[in-house]
Amino acid sequence: MPVVARLVLVCSLLFVSACTVASLPRFPGAGATAGRPGQEVKSGQLARAGLLLDEAVAEATAGGQLGAERLASLRFVVRARDLMTREQNEEALDLLERSMGLDGGSWYTWLYMAEAWRRGGDPARGRVYLEKLDGRVPDDERLALEIELLRRQVYLPAGLTGEFSGRDG
Repeated sequence: MPVVARLVLVCSLLFVSACTVASLPRFPGAGATAGRPGQEVKSGQLARAGLLLDEAVAEATAGGQLGAERLASLRFVVRARDLMTREQNEEALDLLERSMGLDGGSWYTWLYMAEAWRRGGDPARGRVYLEKLDGRVPDDERLALEIELLRRQVYLPAGLTGEFSGRDG
């Protein structure tokens, strides 16, 4: 990647990070309209991930292509996400751990574990789950930006700027 393209990408991410982080509610939800009909969910930095999660659960339920354990795991992640929007982090972490126990954890589980630990005030523990995401998430620009914002929120407050800055290059 040429140096100019990297510079433009980094500047764009920094601008988007600054604008988005400044506008985020304290406990962002999964998306502006994600969730059950009639249930308003606050917009937040994991809106695209929440939408992809809801789509995966709907497709798995309708198509029956996933095993019972995998479907249950995804449903635990959905319930955990909903608990996080109500600031019930401990309960959300319990469900996410149950999800990992069923199928070893999907990228959804790891992403929400990182977010739950960030919200719980222990971003260094969330870092472990972010590192598992590398190369395992769908190729989606909006999702990539959400993950990048979460990385900044997890790595920078934890004083891990040296490791984080190595990912940019």
